[in-house]
Amino acid sequence: MTASCASLLLVLAPALAQAQPAPTAVDDGYCDNVQGTASATAATLFAPQLFAQFGYIEQLNFSVNTDPNIEPNDLRAIGGVRYSFTNILAGKATKARADADCRRHKAQAAMQAIAQQLKDTSSARAIAARLKVYEAAQVEADKLLATVQADVDARRTTTQEAISTRLRVDDLRSQLAQAQRELAALPSQGPKGVDNLLADYREADSDLETSEARLRTVRAYDVNLRAGADRFLNGSNQGTRYFAVVEVGVNLGALWTGSGNKRSAAGRARYARTVGPLAAAVDPALLRPLLEVQQKRLAQVQALSGDLDRQLASLAQAESMDAKRFRETIWFEAIKAKAELAYLQAHVATLTEMLGGK
Repeated sequence: MTASCASLLLVLAPALAQAQPAPTAVDDGYCDNVQGTASATAATLFAPQLFAQFGYIEQLNFSVNTDPNIEPNDLRAIGGVRYSFTNILAGKATKARADADCRRHKAQAAMQAIAQQLKDTSSARAIAARLKVYEAAQVEADKLLATVQADVDARRTTTQEAISTRLRVDDLRSQLAQAQRELAALPSQGPKGVDNLLADYREADSDLETSEARLRTVRAYDVNLRAGADRFLNGSNQGTRYFAVVEVGVNLGALWTGSGNKRSAAGRARYARTVGPLAAAVDPALLRPLLEVQQKRLAQVQALSGDLDRQLASLAQAESMDAKRFRETIWFEAIKAKAELAYLQAHVATLTEMLGGK
């Protein structure tokens, strides 16, 4: 039965030790390094240890032999397997620590890159909103060009006024082309909120401290199973004896590890709150004032756009040529205002999302 148990442990231990986590999204090698190191360390903790002794052994180091037939100078061979149950806990804590370290690294890397994500994402959404306004205005711009050309042909307007209209239409199309180029150069992905990433980082950092505390605690205990065979090679008692021993050890330092772990956890939590991995450009304390400024601009542009729309409505029935030219001028300014309004609305929405919707 002892041999069967040892065989089962030898079969299961490599499977426990070699269980690998799924590949990480941030493939910069850090997670492979810490998790690979943890897997290698845990391999020796999960696996049983084979031991052997050969020579003139007076007695076993974990028992006292009282057999009167055994002489101290008899040649002796002892072999077996030792399996530590506390090492299993240490191995799991080692791998849990590596997983927490990996999660913390990914959250930190995401926050370090979030400044560029903020710029790219807000720009992509805002430019896309501006582009949509310019695209919708192209049909009306073509109508204005056709109208001014008809007026020139009928001598209802001057060539200078027609040139002015063409320049405004060309500027509108230039804005459209510029927005298309800017949008094509930017990714359009929505980043996770800064507050949420910061929470992920602090949670992973707390889990890292918990795993380290568990490792410090486990080192104070030793619960293991020894099983094997003992055979004398000379003398009058050359039979083979089998043994199985459960050994329990407690280091008295375990009485003080609890208070030390609590102090360590409390200090680490305070340190994570005060230091943190956030760059100044994406600190929520700085993003919120930026959001307030953009919200004020948004309100102003909304008011301007509304005024221009009302002016366009009042000039819709105008018959005089001067009124029509004035309406045309107002229309171009209204399109620019609408484009800026769409841009600011998208930018404010992105900043709000970056702050976790708060």
